[in-house]
Amino acid sequence: MFPMLGKMDSLNVATAATLLLYEAARQRKWKPS
Repeated sequence: MFPMLGKMDSLNVATAATLLLYEAARQRKWKPS
C-alpha cells in the first residue's frame, strides 16, 4: 500500500491502528452511552 515505507514501518503502522481500534472498542464497552 505504501511502497516507500519499510517493512518495520508498515508493521508499526498496523500495530498502532490495531491498538487504537482495540482501545476505542474497550472504552465503548466500559462506557455505555
